[in-house]
Amino acid sequence: MNQTLRAIDTHWWAPARLRYPGTALCVVLALAGSFLANHYGAPALVLVLLLGFGFASQASDTRLQPGIAFCSRQVLRIGIAFLGARIGVEQLITVGSLPLLMVLTCVPITIGSALLLGKWLGLPTLQSLVAGVAVAICGVSAAVAVAAVIPQGRLEDRRLLGVVVGVTALGTLSMLVLPPLFSSLGYNQVQTGLLLGASIHDVAQAAGAGYLVSDTSGDIATLTKLLRVALLAPLVLLLGAMLNRNNTGKAEHPWFLLGFIALFAMNSLGWLPENLQDALTTASKACLLITMAALGMRTSLSSLIAQGWRPFALLAMLSTLLVITAMTSMAAFSL
Repeated sequence: MNQTLRAIDTHWWAPARLRYPGTALCVVLALAGSFLANHYGAPALVLVLLLGFGFASQASDTRLQPGIAFCSRQVLRIGIAFLGARIGVEQLITVGSLPLLMVLTCVPITIGSALLLGKWLGLPTLQSLVAGVAVAICGVSAAVAVAAVIPQGRLEDRRLLGVVVGVTALGTLSMLVLPPLFSSLGYNQVQTGLLLGASIHDVAQAAGAGYLVSDTSGDIATLTKLLRVALLAPLVLLLGAMLNRNNTGKAEHPWFLLGFIALFAMNSLGWLPENLQDALTTASKACLLITMAALGMRTSLSSLIAQGWRPFALLAMLSTLLVITAMTSMAAFSL
């Protein structure tokens, strides 16, 4: 009996007990950020990051470190697995061929340009890759999904946070700037919706920008944006295989990718009840907020600022390139 209790303590309870203090703090910060966001209308992600920065000095506490590390890695992967519940192949069918052609043109050009521009700017290759996928696919969700398949220790937390903060800021700016820009260039509602969906980073931002123009633009922007999001599953699976092929240590990534693919397939086949789909999507967002709290605690503002102007310049250039590529490809495929 005593041996059984000791085995339970060793294999389950002991790790959970070690992780509890740090995990609890990250959850509290995520809840606080969500509360502030609901009351003041600011992005919850940004507020949670700021709260995490404020508690950065606590990250050195040995009692908190196991939980913070758990939230920055394992909770992230759980959230990415749940993300598959909001994506399905039906999105590919609904939007038709023109958005598909635009997306299949814009995404590889943006990611390839990220690697080239990042090298020119002297940035680490993996940081450039994360930035490129974030801009090309779906902002923060894509950034953390790619970061999750990168072997541990090869991408510093501060570099991931640099991408997260930058792509969030540029996505918000795009939502405000691009609708009047496309209107002034003479694009109709359908064309504007296509361009907004193909060039704005976050799903909510793309939909919001579209509905600022009209209901038609909003519907098309949302569908086009979701088509980009649908590419996240195969892309992350491919990058995970490529980045871990020479990893001699124990592979950590397959379980959550399998979860992502399983939920993606179930959603595509209509096997997920709407209530369960909503619950999994909400859980994915919650996991992301908890992860951002942990990453904020593990990164000091001074180290983030010390990266200089180059990471933000890369994101700005990629965002501009994505808009130009979307406009060019739409013109080319509409002929």
